[in-house]
Amino acid sequence: MTKRYSEQLPSFKGEPEEGATNYERFAPWVRNGFANAGRRESRPFVQMAAFLTMIICLGYGLSRPFDVKRALIKPDHPRTVLPIQISAGEAPAWTEANVRSAIAAVRPAAATCIAGWEALKTNAKGAVIAEVVLTHEGPTESALYDQSTTVPAAVGDCLGRALGSVDWPLPTSEQAVTFPIVGGP
Repeated sequence: MTKRYSEQLPSFKGEPEEGATNYERFAPWVRNGFANAGRRESRPFVQMAAFLTMIICLGYGLSRPFDVKRALIKPDHPRTVLPIQISAGEAPAWTEANVRSAIAAVRPAAATCIAGWEALKTNAKGAVIAEVVLTHEGPTESALYDQSTTVPAAVGDCLGRALGSVDWPLPTSEQAVTFPIVGGP
């Protein structure tokens, strides 16, 4: 019969008797771990450090949700940033109906901008997806997804004018509005 590792350890007072285990030299949490499971429990400091690391990572992810989103979707959906112009009109309230009406107004103008672009790629569903990042001050960025080639300057400028020509509703925090220019619902 083989002895457990804990039974093979020498004690400071001499060797334990045959069949007896001497845990006196260990801290209580180690003695309990040997007695209950036959192995040591994890150290409380390591558990606390792992827990604090998780909290810091979750806090970072929540403070920068778009950085996390872009890091997650980058391999499957390349994102090409476009210039955007800002409309000088009055911004409507941040509601779903106002966002949908802004998208409906911008889609025809954006579709005419990409009509002559021969290197245009569509996603698996046959759509060209655009994104407008809105803050409480207005649109800050626009982008196209799934384009493997560079966007020609004329097409990028036209899309920037089209996406910026609409009075977008302004949210209280940064929001990304993603919608299909061509294809999709």
